[in-house]
Amino acid sequence: MAGDFSERIRELAERVGDGDLQGRLVIDQIYARRQHEELTWRHPRGGQAKYLEQPLHTEHRRYLQNIADAVLDERGPAPAMAEAMEDLSRQVEVHAPIEYSNLRESGHPMVKDDGRTVYDRPPKQRRLTEQELKEQRRHGQRHRHLHPEQYED
Repeated sequence: MAGDFSERIRELAERVGDGDLQGRLVIDQIYARRQHEELTWRHPRGGQAKYLEQPLHTEHRRYLQNIADAVLDERGPAPAMAEAMEDLSRQVEVHAPIEYSNLRESGHPMVKDDGRTVYDRPPKQRRLTEQELKEQRRHGQRHRHLHPEQYED
């Protein structure tokens, strides 16, 4: 940034822009919310409840710092927000309960800048229908000691 203080502040304001910058990560499976919220379920094949919330709480300061740095290094905040949502999606791939990998691969990161979609990567795993989920569970290896409502993804 060159120029006097006022010119530099105007340039910085232009980089930041106005309006809202929103990052969003959707985990789109029928059972995603229940898997996230149910703290009493066991996950013998790995993963945990709060698989989205816990990484966000752990990483949010780093995400915000990277967004701030991106404004100063001229990339702008939107690409840095997209990087943060991609990183959060990778965190879900590590932390979500696993049985068939559907939940772990269902992250759908998106970014809107002042209401306009600027980033939208489809999930690696599309949303399963109720029937597809039943078929997968019927043909897959399950942990028989769990109640059917407690089958983790």
